[in-house]
Amino acid sequence: MPRSHIQVYSHKDIIKRYENVLTDKRLAVLDIGPKYKQYFIVNKPYQFNTFGLILVTAGQCEITINLEPRVIKKDDLLVVLSNQFFEIKEFSKEFAVKTTFIDSDLFLEAGFHLKADTLVQFLSSEYPKVISLDRACLREVNYHLHKLKKLGYLSDNLFAKNLVLHHFSILMYEIGNFYGKSILERNKPKPIRKEEITKQFIYLVATHFKKERSVQFYADQLYISRKHLTKVIVEVLNKTPKQFISDTIILEAKVLLRNPKTTITEIVSELNFTDVAMFSKFFKTHTKIAPSKFKNLS
Repeated sequence: MPRSHIQVYSHKDIIKRYENVLTDKRLAVLDIGPKYKQYFIVNKPYQFNTFGLILVTAGQCEITINLEPRVIKKDDLLVVLSNQFFEIKEFSKEFAVKTTFIDSDLFLEAGFHLKADTLVQFLSSEYPKVISLDRACLREVNYHLHKLKKLGYLSDNLFAKNLVLHHFSILMYEIGNFYGKSILERNKPKPIRKEEITKQFIYLVATHFKKERSVQFYADQLYISRKHLTKVIVEVLNKTPKQFISDTIILEAKVLLRNPKTTITEIVSELNFTDVAMFSKFFKTHTKIAPSKFKNLS
């Protein structure tokens, strides 16, 4: 299979080892440090099909996020979105993280998609996914993560699930508050409706981009005109819907091309191009390099 070299983790995969001891299986807080460095696999691309937060508690790590190189260090918070590509390149011997993975049911129950405009911005690739926390925010984040971990494992508290929702909600609001003040204050606020359209558009593209590349398809799915969709996406993401769709296809193509076991013919089939010539023309138009040359360079 063309994507066999990419390790994909679902929420169920992540909690499988701890399933019998979790009070609320919708959320898991895990500490991973030098003793468990086997989890830090170098030069192996992977994805999470769930939302997550990774707080670096010690050391630093060189990674790529959607093929873009980044360095994450102590007190950095990495926001994990579904279908992002990650790859660890190198990490220090003391590197340690506290990971929190959240099932979509808990996220929806908390109602962030309706109540917290700033948190919607996490869904846009235009904004940073690595946040360097200050001391005050870090203190709050650590406090609520500690509470969530304590409540999450075989808690005898009668209201454990309610308290999990409570602390998770406060955790996200604290991060959203810090994120909004430190990053989003430089950007003009967008109306909620535009944010909602953008969020749904990004989700639809992630779901259908291999088969559907027409802007009209996504406009129809959102029950709005193509013109209105284009206006909203340009305003929020600073690129047209067509550019966003193409960028998504190119990112997927680059990841597949980097796998030495995957042929270009297989990639053409995976991405639903009619033939190699059409795929090559599309790839070269957007990257200024032929896919065969990119594959050899990788």
